[in-house]
Order: sequence, then structure tokens, then C-alpha cells
Amino acid sequence: MANTAGGVPVVSNPFVSDIFADEAIAFDLHAGTVRVTLATLKMAEPAAPSPMQFVANSRVVMTVPGAQRLAIALFDFLKKQGLDPAEVVGGGGDTARN
Repeated sequence: MANTAGGVPVVSNPFVSDIFADEAIAFDLHAGTVRVTLATLKMAEPAAPSPMQFVANSRVVMTVPGAQRLAIALFDFLKKQGLDPAEVVGGGGDTARN
């Protein structure tokens, strides 16, 4: 992790949670914030075979400038890893919902 972000010191938090999500399923712009709903793909019923469904598990809410910086930084990171941000690896189509 960087020692600063935008010139502001960054303090490491060993207790910060990791969130796993299969997809970003919804985006909203409200009151100067961008809200991104993350979801995990789960079976609809406990016994297989079962249809799959997305279950929302978290939401990221950022200011518009923060969300713009995140989008640019993620795009740049993926390019540096040899991935084309405009092309989904393994296909899968666009599951994000607006």
C-alpha cells in the first residue's frame, strides 16, 4: 500500500475487511455520490442443480471525483497487468445493471 494518496498520509488498518463480489450489479448517482452495488452469485435453492441468482452483499459509496479517480486507477492497473479493461476475460457478457 502507498504511504500517501493524493498527498494525504495513508494509515494501514490490519482489521480492514475484504469483500468478495462476482459482479457489480447496479450503479446509481445520488447527491454527488456514486453508489455501486456488489453481488455474489449463489444457488437459489440448497440442492443442486439449482438456478443461480445474484445476492447483493455490499455497496461502495464514493464522491464523484473519488469514483472517477478509482475508475482511472483501475483502468491503468488492468492495462499494466496486460489486460484490456474494455474486454471481459472469459466472456460472460455485461451483467452490470444501471
